[in-house]
Formats: sequence, C-alpha cells, structure tokens
Amino acid sequence: PQLSVGPARTCWAPSAWLMLPLLAIAHQTFVPSPTVRAHAPAALRAPVRSILVPATPAAAPLLTRGLQAMHVSVAAGALLAPAVADGFAAAAWGLFDSCAFTHDRMFEASLAVSCFVAFILFFESIHLVVDPRVYRLDGAAPKRPLRGFTTQWWKTVVPALTYLGSIYVYHELSLGQLLYGPPPADVLAHGPGVPTWGRVVTELSLGVFLYDALFYPFHLSFHKLRARRWRKMHARHHVWGSTEAAAHNAVETVQNSYLDAGVQVFINIFVQHLSPWGFKHPLSRALHNVMVVYLLCESHSGYDLPFMSHRLFPGLFGGPVAHEQHHQQGNVNFHQFFLWADRILGHTPTAEQNRKHREALAAVGAAQDSARQQQAAAEVVR
Repeated sequence: PQLSVGPARTCWAPSAWLMLPLLAIAHQTFVPSPTVRAHAPAALRAPVRSILVPATPAAAPLLTRGLQAMHVSVAAGALLAPAVADGFAAAAWGLFDSCAFTHDRMFEASLAVSCFVAFILFFESIHLVVDPRVYRLDGAAPKRPLRGFTTQWWKTVVPALTYLGSIYVYHELSLGQLLYGPPPADVLAHGPGVPTWGRVVTELSLGVFLYDALFYPFHLSFHKLRARRWRKMHARHHVWGSTEAAAHNAVETVQNSYLDAGVQVFINIFVQHLSPWGFKHPLSRALHNVMVVYLLCESHSGYDLPFMSHRLFPGLFGGPVAHEQHHQQGNVNFHQFFLWADRILGHTPTAEQNRKHREALAAVGAAQDSARQQQAAAEVVR
C-alpha cells in the first residue's frame, strides 16, 4: 500500500526547535574559550591520556552527555510507544521505496562510495571549524588534509572506481544468486513489506557487530601469520602509520590492497544476507552501509570529538583513539570498531605502550607549537 509520509514530516518541526539547545551546547564544546586557547598544549593532551589510561576517568563533554541522553530517550520512546516508532520506520521506508534509484542493483555500492566521499571530506575539513590543537589526537593541525581531492586524487578515485567496477562484475556474473540464492518467494511476490522499528534496529546493530567480528580474525592474521606474502597484502594500509608520526587523515581508510579490501567487501556482502527474519530488509541494508562507512572513516580520522562512537558508548567502541594506536604500534587493538575480542585475547595495550603512544602524539603537537612560535618570532623581527 502507498504510505503517507506527511504526518511524519510534520513531526520533525517541533523536533527542530528542540535541537536549538543542543546546537548551543555544540558551539560551547567546539569553540574553545580563551582560557582553553591559552593553555591548548595542556588541554589537548588530557582527553588522550584519560582515554588511553582507564585509571584516569575522562570528564565527558556536555555535548557527549546530551547525545547520550538523546540515544536513551529515543530507545525509551520506542519501547514505550512502539506504534509511533513503527510509524517513523514506515515513513522512512515509504520515502526510500518511492525513489526509483534505490531499486537499482548498483544503488548500495553507489551509496557506499558517496558516503565514503562525504565522510572523508567531513573529517578532513573539520579542522576549519574546530581547533585541531584541542581535538586532534596529536594536538596538531592535520598533515596534508584534503589531498585526496586535489594533488593526490588517486587516493580517492582509484578505490572508488575499483570498488564500483568489482561490484558491477559481481552483478553481471550473478554471483549473489549463485552464492546466496534468490530472495524468499513471498518477497519476490509481494515485496519486502513495511519494516518495524525493532526489525530495522536489530538488523542494523547485528550487521555492524557481525561485520566487525568476522573481519577480526582476518585482520589479526594480516599481522600475526608468518606468511610474509599474506601480511604484505595489509601493509599498504599501514603506510601512513609506518612513515608518519602525525595522526591519520580519513582518506587512509580506503588505502588498501585489492585483496585486503576484497576481504572486507565480501564479509560485508555476506553480512547483508543475514537476518533473524530470513531476509534483510532493503532499508536496513542501506542504513548498514551508511553506518559501517561512517565508523570506518571515523576510526581513521585522527580526531577525538565529543560525538564519536568511543565517547557516546565508552567501553564498547574503541573509536579513533584505539585504532590510531593500532596503526602507530601495529600489535594492539585489532578491532575496527569494538573492543571485546581484543580484551578476551589480550591484545589491549599495556601501560608502557600507552605511555609511549602518548609521548609520540604529544611530540607531534609540541613540534608544531615550536614551529609556530619560531614563525611568530621571525615575523616580529621583520
């Protein structure tokens, strides 16, 4: 049946007014006061130190608390008023299903590429809005940001074309039907139907968890196996960490060998065919692609921002803090998103590794501060 999305759109009008206090909080969080600016070197190292050393609890920023409260309120609202939550899911599905391009076989691949471009651009340009001395993991301005869109264009264009071309061949050869079979008969006859809120949330959460869990042993083997050729397949992804002391830029997310990237893509395709309902809903699949791409770009962003996953869900997600340490040291934090397997298998960093990592990051910020001071002194002399 045709769904009316008008009421759902109307509901967002008062919600927009409710966002104004959150925007004010964000302004106070992202625009450091004169006191913070005057003491930037000390202030910027506190978040890194407090996250890396569990014995020193971090005072969560006000924006983080606000976003956590929003997550709790949405979850509570969905439990207390499931019909309303299902109405939002139905409205979202109505909009999604009404767009012809969402039915194209290349839609999911195109959505993933678009999200990579958008999130890489976002994280590599956010230093124009926030103070990198406060929010970058190394306390310094990002090194060579946005080069993937200018002089080093191949860092974005080559992965995008390679991925889209591979997915096109995947569809041309009907590998999906050969590997996973056709959709269930009722889906073919009547379509996927209108999803409930609970189904979308369950499929999305399960998909993100399984993607990270299934890639974990492959990622671990890329570092631990004695097969040199196998380990070399992952070495390209660690070029920045092995040659630069500075924190990563988000474009490094897609700097992988074809085999390395292929393993991740096929795991993602496999996960997209798993659902407690027997068939993963198209809306859940699309949201899964957006969420996975965001988390991948976030973990390689080199930032410690109040809205990031490790801030909103501390102890559950590792975020950029954990993944940056993995890239800089190589033998810890093999999860892309979560932390549980590293804890079980003993791949969390030791206190000594944390200390060395903090000192290495602090040295980058100190070097940039020194260079800035020398430049200012030279200008005074002139």
